[in-house]
Amino acid sequence: MIKVEHTNKTFSGKYGEVHALQDVSIHVEKGDIYGIIGFSGAGKSTLLRLVNGLETPDSGTVMVHDQNLGSLKKAELRKLRGKIGMVFQQFNLLDSKTVFHNIALPLILEKAPKDVIEKKVKLEDKKDTYVSQLSGGQKQRVGIARALTTTPDILLCDEATSALDPQTTESILKLLKKINKEMGVTILLITHQMQVVQMICNKVAVMENGKVVESGSVLDVFGKPQAPVTKRFV
Repeated sequence: MIKVEHTNKTFSGKYGEVHALQDVSIHVEKGDIYGIIGFSGAGKSTLLRLVNGLETPDSGTVMVHDQNLGSLKKAELRKLRGKIGMVFQQFNLLDSKTVFHNIALPLILEKAPKDVIEKKVKLEDKKDTYVSQLSGGQKQRVGIARALTTTPDILLCDEATSALDPQTTESILKLLKKINKEMGVTILLITHQMQVVQMICNKVAVMENGKVVESGSVLDVFGKPQAPVTKRFV
């Protein structure tokens, strides 16, 4: 489903070079809920941006659905992105628009016919409610619904629960687990929250300073942590 092989990514700035990713490899199989955990600056977000094609590696390969993102033309990459949904930490919603408009936005941008949009975005509750009137948990549910509008088979979650309280976090994680099980959506999520990985992930990669220091099943990695940073999480 997703294969990242020996990728490196360096950013240059006024304070010098930042080695965001160093020889990073992860393999995400169909049906996985794969967690990438690490503290701030570990390289998690950069890795996620490689998977959805927003960044390109300096070296190494990123394969999604057996396609090398580095060899795709813009139109091909845009088509592939249609199979990838994205859920953000700060929701990335339009506060001045209704719940319906926010969920339908990907289809509106695709210029889908109105009847297709009406068919795909079925809402019985809060359809005409403005996003600014919603709680954090409700906003994230709208964000998840929007990500699923194009019927993706991969869902990328960028710290999707870190802005939420523990009870709301639990409800969102249950929703993600349901989406994985009932819709067959493979989920790749990044987090710095140990409980997120414990609750829903079957596999995990631990990152530190741009490197994957440990990876495998959640039971193996956290049952017998080897790297110092993994032990700190445990």
